Amino acid sequence: GRVRGCSIAFSCLGSINNTVIDVIDVDVLEGNDVTLDPKLNMRLKNPKVRWMQGESCREAIVVFENNITSITEGFEGLLLLNPCTAELTFISITKKLSGSYCVRIEDSGYLIIKQFFITVYAQPDITAKTSIETQSAVSGICSARCWVENSDNVTLSWYRGSEIIMQTSDPDVSINLTLTLEIQRKNESIYTCRAENPVSNKTAALNSRLWCSAHDTGTLSLSLSLSL
Repeated sequence: GRVRGCSIAFSCLGSINNTVIDVIDVDVLEGNDVTLDPKLNMRLKNPKVRWMQGESCREAIVVFENNITSITEGFEGLLLLNPCTAELTFISITKKLSGSYCVRIEDSGYLIIKQFFITVYAQPDITAKTSIETQSAVSGICSARCWVENSDNVTLSWYRGSEIIMQTSDPDVSINLTLTLEIQRKNESIYTCRAENPVSNKTAALNSRLWCSAHDTGTLSLSLSLSL
């Protein structure tokens, strides 16, 4: 994950400074497992580990002390703690678990504090639909429309080969993303519609030679439903 902030608090107990804690950004696709790893350079021997939720780092969700792991009500079955490394794993994470988390580790006279921010991305559906309306046997235009159900940080693009020829995104997730591509009959190429977010992508391809040039008159439609 990305790190933003200053330095990690790693001090002897009784001499803790007002250190600004790192915030480690973690991106994950909804439904996947994700592990928050403090990346300790020491193996814990007799630790007290306290994982907390929220920017204030006051709402405990998992506590390990005296060789006993306690999980807060509502998180049972969702979390796994490794007491030797203090790693916390979320099982099949959901969007509602996006947000701030921090861990406080006490062991052998040391206090270690680290903070994380999880962003959980949904799995949007992308639909590519092409409708071909030829104007004559000599000239014609293929109109290809691609759309995706919008969610956080989704971008929708049309490519010709490896070149991006059209792209859109919108922070308003209530509005679906749509791109309409007009293809001249003479421009034979492979066009690809691509929907992506920071953790996944999906594509739908259109061969203009097959879908445009082969039809002199009438209308032809192709629909593809894909999931990121």
